[in-house]
Amino acid sequence: MDDDPMEGTSELFASVLSDVTPEEWENYKQMNKYGNYIVDSASDDDSCMSDRSVSPCREEMIANVELVEDEEAEVASEASDDEENDSGQTAWGCDAAVKYVNGEITFSELNDIMENKKPNRHPRKKRRTEREPKEPRQESQIEKEHREYEMELKNKKKKGRRKMSHLPKELEGLMGAAHVKFAQGETEDAIKMCMELIRLAPTAQEPFQTLGVIYDATGEPRKSLQCYLVAACLDPSDTEEWIRLADLSLEQNKIAQAISCYSYAIRNEPDNVPFLWERCNLYERIGDRKKALAGYEQILKHLSAPEAGQKCVEMSREIAKVHYENTDYINAIKVLEMAFTKFPSLITSEDVNFLLELQLIQKFYTSAIKNFVQHCGVKLQMPDREIDTPDELETFTDDDFKVVLNCYVPEVLPVDLAVKVLLCLIHLQSLTAVQPLLEALIQENPEDFGDLYLDVAEAFMEIKEYEFAKTLLSKLLKTDNYNLPAVWMKYADCLHALSHVEEAMSAYQKVIEMAPTYQEARLALSNILLKKGKIAEAASILKQEYEEGKEVTTLGIDALYQRCRLLQAEKRWDEFIQAAVLLQYSHCYLLETEEEYSAVMANQTSKRRNEALRDLKAQSKKPAPEFIGSKISLSDMWDIFKIVSNKLLEQKRFEELQCLSLAALTSTMFMKNPEMAKDCEFQALLSCFFNNSHYYAYLLVKDLVIKNINNPKAWNLFCLIITRSQESRHNRFCLRLMMKHQDHLALGFLNGHNAMISGTYKHALGEYMCILKERPNDPFATFCVGYTFIHMACQKFATKRHFLALQGFVFLSHYLKLKGECQEAYYNIGRALHQLGMKDMAIQYYKKALCAPVVIKGPDEEVFNLKREIAYNLSLIYQATGALDLAYMYSRKYIVV
Repeated sequence: MDDDPMEGTSELFASVLSDVTPEEWENYKQMNKYGNYIVDSASDDDSCMSDRSVSPCREEMIANVELVEDEEAEVASEASDDEENDSGQTAWGCDAAVKYVNGEITFSELNDIMENKKPNRHPRKKRRTEREPKEPRQESQIEKEHREYEMELKNKKKKGRRKMSHLPKELEGLMGAAHVKFAQGETEDAIKMCMELIRLAPTAQEPFQTLGVIYDATGEPRKSLQCYLVAACLDPSDTEEWIRLADLSLEQNKIAQAISCYSYAIRNEPDNVPFLWERCNLYERIGDRKKALAGYEQILKHLSAPEAGQKCVEMSREIAKVHYENTDYINAIKVLEMAFTKFPSLITSEDVNFLLELQLIQKFYTSAIKNFVQHCGVKLQMPDREIDTPDELETFTDDDFKVVLNCYVPEVLPVDLAVKVLLCLIHLQSLTAVQPLLEALIQENPEDFGDLYLDVAEAFMEIKEYEFAKTLLSKLLKTDNYNLPAVWMKYADCLHALSHVEEAMSAYQKVIEMAPTYQEARLALSNILLKKGKIAEAASILKQEYEEGKEVTTLGIDALYQRCRLLQAEKRWDEFIQAAVLLQYSHCYLLETEEEYSAVMANQTSKRRNEALRDLKAQSKKPAPEFIGSKISLSDMWDIFKIVSNKLLEQKRFEELQCLSLAALTSTMFMKNPEMAKDCEFQALLSCFFNNSHYYAYLLVKDLVIKNINNPKAWNLFCLIITRSQESRHNRFCLRLMMKHQDHLALGFLNGHNAMISGTYKHALGEYMCILKERPNDPFATFCVGYTFIHMACQKFATKRHFLALQGFVFLSHYLKLKGECQEAYYNIGRALHQLGMKDMAIQYYKKALCAPVVIKGPDEEVFNLKREIAYNLSLIYQATGALDLAYMYSRKYIVV
């Protein structure tokens, strides 16, 4: 049996036995004697292979072998370790490749595995690195020359050596058998052989390449491409293969995969411009403009040859435009300046104009002047010399530009470029050189060049030269195209800065008439009126048209806030409330429908409330006013909110207060502050309570007691609200909460009361007895237990009625001892006797209650005085017995108001 080559083979190997000789098969079994580790030879000769991948026991034997100290032997040992690491980490490579072919992972995930999953170093490598370094030995001149000669021979051999295969020689027969099976049309067997080869040698690319060919021939391009990609990852140095795979990926519309293929090709050939260009185009196809721009800039660095100049300039122009659209002005300037430096002869006037515009946006005025001097023929006249080259401006400072006497601008230079020169000189405060250029601009028709007039006027306003700006703006206001509110606003600002107050007020009024929503004009005019002491007029100027009921799309926050402060100072509270409430809606939603109120109550965080309201507002399609202007500080907004809330409460405008308070729960500004959020929630609760919105009040107080579970005041408020609402939905809430807090006193009483009201007296008795066991001297718990027995005795079908009544009075008498002889105790015992029909004894206790002191003393004594209730019960008893005179006497004495 030992001689039989079929022994121990799988069905797959038996099918290809005709293509594998018995000697090869025995050699293969010998190699796998210590496990399924196949190691290829490091050389190209047919020498026998050494056992470098062995079992743990053999590895231990190798560890005990004395380390070689010869330099060449150590180099060979390092190469052996590297090969062992490549072959020893088979599991992860095989699993990842098979998962990718089966579609379980993506190509990017496979790529990460192939690049990042590195095998661990062999222990012998670590021991060798930890060994102390040897003393370097001095070598003779002959030894040095001999070593250099050997290194030269080794390099020549390495250059001429063919690409090394990762497929072990003993598996080459199986690889050939797979090819034969495929050629014979037995594709299933060929695929099985390739998969077996992948299991045995996962780092070999030949099986994956063959699988790619097989799948391609069988009409499965997706699997074919996957196998080709795995093969390419195992040998990433083949640039042509990566480009072919990129084309195949594009045919299957896998653009991201094609980008990865081009990235591999670019790693091999970093200076290949066509590859970079194609990858940038692909980035643009998937919408990743940022990476596309980075790629284009990388291409520009390689375009330095004269014949590529035109292409470089065109690309720089397009890239700069994209950066300009993305408001990335700095990078746009860098790209253009690189093109200017490399190919100055190919630069056009449009390019210069574009660069100068970018430099003016970034306020690089000195650099702009240099470009004017270099590319536009501009010359600067200094007191001692004339400057006509940019090199002479290298040492210039801002103070040097102030002494420029004149600026020569060629007549052929377009007007827009000449104005840019003027703008640079204005910002550099070269006012002497500005005069001739300004006079030349004024000669132009403002109807045609009004935008240039406006740019120059704004530049003068920035350096506070308002007289020059006023001259230009006054010419613009006489035109048809530029008689606009924005121009009038700038003109009014100039007049105000020049202390022409009356003219400035007229100009601001003109702006308001032309554009009522222009908030800056209202604010400026209001400030002027305030300085004159006209507070009422200043507040009136700031009034929004939205307050008058007009449908306005924009509202100014700054104007609203200033109006609120002025109305507060004037104590015009009705107008203040209207403006202040409108101001609050700048940071929260205006609630208008029942669905919007429910959305606020159903969500616990401002984020979820806003999301729900956003959807509801989108469905209603009702346009909401847009608030413009700078945001008011949190403290100022909170101050206005508290004042307007107090005023609404004082005027008992509870519905408006509820609307404002619930809207404040949607404010991200308030709800981010824990203290403010707590106050907003409590104010919303009170507003709902005062407005008799019992449902909303219950939802809010429920959250309140959950957050303040041990606060007696919160539970008192809870009891007050559920008493006012006259609903029983709180029963289940209290029962669920009792399961989490079983020893909670308030919950115990509430569950007992709920059971008592619903008529389940045994459950109520159980709750009260639990409290009484914990607090045996609590008069209220004792009273509740006693009164429960009285109620049980009064039931229609009660058994042992007398015994229940007796037990009830035992607890009530104990309650009287604990409470003391007071009005409340006598009244409660009288009620129990009255309920049982013992009217004579009830009258005695009611009369004692009328004479007993009230428990609560102080300003609230009248609130807790029970004389009216006692007199009413007495009158009922006397009426039932026919003693109408006594009933009338008690009613007149204690009940009539």
